[in-house]
Amino acid sequence: MERSENLPHYGGHMGLAALMCMLSLTGCMAFSQTADSLSFFPQWTTGQIEAAQVVKAQTTPVINPAATFIVRFNDEPELEQVCRNFRRDEAGTRAIYNQWATAHPQLQGLQLVRASYSGELILALPKGDPAGRSASEVIAALETIDSLAYAEVDSIASTYEGK
Repeated sequence: MERSENLPHYGGHMGLAALMCMLSLTGCMAFSQTADSLSFFPQWTTGQIEAAQVVKAQTTPVINPAATFIVRFNDEPELEQVCRNFRRDEAGTRAIYNQWATAHPQLQGLQLVRASYSGELILALPKGDPAGRSASEVIAALETIDSLAYAEVDSIASTYEGK
């Protein structure tokens, strides 16, 4: 039987035998259940495989507050740093905020929930506030701070109804 020049040649019997060997070896490696089943990988990849683990996020839990406020201050370099770095270093920026807030008695008892890149601080009034303030009293106290741009109750996040 003569071979035609137009028909492609796929390796014949030797090509089929090599293909079957590769498939059987791949199947054996894929379905092996031993602990060292990944031993066919190069040594430098085993550290990467072991290092890929699920890491739980560490968040600061905030108990459901009595009211939440959106606040922005003008010309406060410390707060600009807080807003810029809050997502990268939450604990460090909370410490900077707490140190800055000690100079303002109107902020006493308010907790920093988060800060946005736009310069807004989200502050929470905890339930059972030691001073017994309402949200409207907190807003009135915040408005006495000279550098305050605006302060308002976050109506989406708050359960406060203005009573």
